[in-house]
Amino acid sequence: MPFDLRPESILVWLAVLFIFSLFMMLLLPQQMALSSRLWIKHVRKSVSELEKWAKDGRRIALGTITKHGRPKRDVEKGLDNMLEFFAIEPVHEDPVGVLRRLEHVLDVRKKRFEGAVADLAPKADPEAAANVEMVIEGAMANYLIFRLVRHFMLLAEKTKSYQLIMVLQMQMPFLKDLAKAYLEATKAFADGKAIGDGVGAMVATKLIGKATCKELVEDTVYAETKLDGRRLLVVKARGPGGRVGKPGELIQRLVKRQKVDRIIMIDAAQKLEGEVSGQVIEGVGAAIGGPPTEKYKIEEVAVKHKIPLDAIVIKESLKEAITPLNQRLAKGADITVERIKLAIHERTRAGDTVIIAGIGNTIGIGQRADQLPKEFPPPKKEEKEIESYLLPFR
Repeated sequence: MPFDLRPESILVWLAVLFIFSLFMMLLLPQQMALSSRLWIKHVRKSVSELEKWAKDGRRIALGTITKHGRPKRDVEKGLDNMLEFFAIEPVHEDPVGVLRRLEHVLDVRKKRFEGAVADLAPKADPEAAANVEMVIEGAMANYLIFRLVRHFMLLAEKTKSYQLIMVLQMQMPFLKDLAKAYLEATKAFADGKAIGDGVGAMVATKLIGKATCKELVEDTVYAETKLDGRRLLVVKARGPGGRVGKPGELIQRLVKRQKVDRIIMIDAAQKLEGEVSGQVIEGVGAAIGGPPTEKYKIEEVAVKHKIPLDAIVIKESLKEAITPLNQRLAKGADITVERIKLAIHERTRAGDTVIIAGIGNTIGIGQRADQLPKEFPPPKKEEKEIESYLLPFR
């Protein structure tokens, strides 16, 4: 049927289009307001969950602290002050010496934490005190997520910002998943369990064997052992308390003392969605996360002495990194030990000195084989589903 192009028909269509547009213009704000109220309702419910998890983290931290000497009523105020403790990064506009200044701030923060824990839990031994610090860190993370999300929710309500409400609603699944992971991490810290981030430290302990460890740098140890005629200097943070140590500082000192032919670093690495946890991959460079101070020291000493830097990493998710170390990651640690032995055999010669640095948090992981965890939980259900989904493509 041909389109009617008569003037009166065109005018009718224009009138209908105008009325429809006017109707949509009047309806759209009402529709957005209704959608906004629904989004706010969902966000409020999520903020209530985040608040509950933040309170659970505080409760766990309080219970852990009171095991070591002081009653609940005496430590509550001190703990609440620590939950909002902060550190201000140095200025970046003048980059000269920024890492040295950052390290100073981090050192002061660490000493303040140690002092606070000594005051809150006076009867805690050094390993238990290190774990208490980690528990407080976990509770702080949960509390910070709750405070930030609550702030943006109230700001969105106050300004009637539909865009901000929509962004909050879209980001909420990720934020809730992160908050739940930190709550699990706080529980693991309270129990002194090894976490996924400690997989590099576990590899180091397996390589140390029965060798004696020396603490050349605070909270960081090394042991000398041999493999196929090579001299190995194995570096890790001191465990089984929750510490990350200063591996960069220790590696610098070891290189100044003797000729080092190669450095091999082992750490956890964040996997991409769809990848399988526990996969071991190799590369080059300083495999170490966190603040860049220690990484910078390792790179500087490697460049100055022309030492090759190898990196071996075990893939895991962010959630796995801060929750109890599972069976798949433990298997990845065993595979990594064999990869290191192969790398030493292929890339070094008899008589060479090799530094092997196991990077990561040493909570639940000591320096001897009997200080390693014996049992590991199975991976989460979603990880198993990913593995079965990828199986045909391997």
